[in-house]
Amino acid sequence: MSPGGIVLSSGIIDLAIGLVFIFGVTAALAAVITELIARFLGLRGAYLLLGLRELLDSSTTPVVLDQAKNDFTKVRDIVNTVQEPPEVKAARPVTATAGSGRAGASRAGTGTAGSASADLEAQPTSATSALLGSPILSSQGMTGQIASRPLTLKAARPGRSKVPLPAGGLGLRRSLPSYIPAQSFAEAIIDMVVPDKSGQTDMVVIRHCLGQLPDSMGPLRGSLQSLATNAGDDVGRFRTSVEQWYDNHMDRVSGWYKRRAALITTLAGAILVLLLNINTITIGHALYGDSAVHSAVSTAAAKNPPCPTTQAACLSQLETEVSNAAQAGLPLGWGTVPACAEEGAHCGWLAQHGITNPEGGSPWRVILVLLGFLVTIVALTPGAQFWFGLLVKLNSLRSSGPPPAASGTTAR
Repeated sequence: MSPGGIVLSSGIIDLAIGLVFIFGVTAALAAVITELIARFLGLRGAYLLLGLRELLDSSTTPVVLDQAKNDFTKVRDIVNTVQEPPEVKAARPVTATAGSGRAGASRAGTGTAGSASADLEAQPTSATSALLGSPILSSQGMTGQIASRPLTLKAARPGRSKVPLPAGGLGLRRSLPSYIPAQSFAEAIIDMVVPDKSGQTDMVVIRHCLGQLPDSMGPLRGSLQSLATNAGDDVGRFRTSVEQWYDNHMDRVSGWYKRRAALITTLAGAILVLLLNINTITIGHALYGDSAVHSAVSTAAAKNPPCPTTQAACLSQLETEVSNAAQAGLPLGWGTVPACAEEGAHCGWLAQHGITNPEGGSPWRVILVLLGFLVTIVALTPGAQFWFGLLVKLNSLRSSGPPPAASGTTAR
């Protein structure tokens, strides 16, 4: 074998491949468990609802989903009774009689007074519930309607950064949609704040209607007024701005969800590491010192396919990979050490499982065991995709041979 081949086939490369393989499989197992927990708790739908409230209201505004239809109707009633903007009235030819003009002025005055001191009972409880009561967002692919879920998103406590998840039952939370497209969101916003009038609306009408939204929708009103001002007279640009505003905020919500999922993954990974006794130091020692072990694990790592799309198949495959690695001699699981398996041996539980030395001695063995667990848990942080990608590169490095000789050269 050439010197280059000897280097690339060394035990160091096999050790790295074995450890990366174990890290990848363990991280993938933790990720599958995290996804199962997230589905059971309905985290995606819950965080979507949290994100909508942060965007449209504030963390101190309670949201009651079974009030969504009523809140949407209240907003539509407010918008439909708004008088025409002065610019539109001025541009229309005067054909009304004096009596009708006085009546119109009276209605205008009543409308202005009503918008200034609107009855609280006629206002929606929150902008979030009003928007989710829109026919455009009533289902979003789920069975039934969002408004049929008696879920409540309580107000965050003052001075607390942690916001409680929607209360009302896990089954109801799991049934929420996990995603709303930006286009549907923008269409629902415009459908809610633009009055039902024939013909095409313009930004003059939209800006006027936004100004008449009730105080309970103050945060949404302020945000939409800023977007409408930047859009000028272009309704299409306003719609696009609403979509971008929503997308940018949902990127933040995705970050909230990923941080929560990362915490669950870390906890799930720590439990897996302790239950399966996945100790980096012990595994590394076996891979480096036993050629049969590192050959078997390297062979399994070389043919390791991507995880299947379905979670059940993925979980089954990962369990098989761990079982095969253990059968190849990799120290996984809490088996009894050989010294304690002999007849007449007197070992405690810690000594039987290799945590302490059966013959006694310094506490460094316990420290190394804990350090090995800690290293494994920390190694799960980058995720399975990182480790499997690194595994492909290491397999390519091991299988590569010396560079071919240049054509036309003569060996000497």
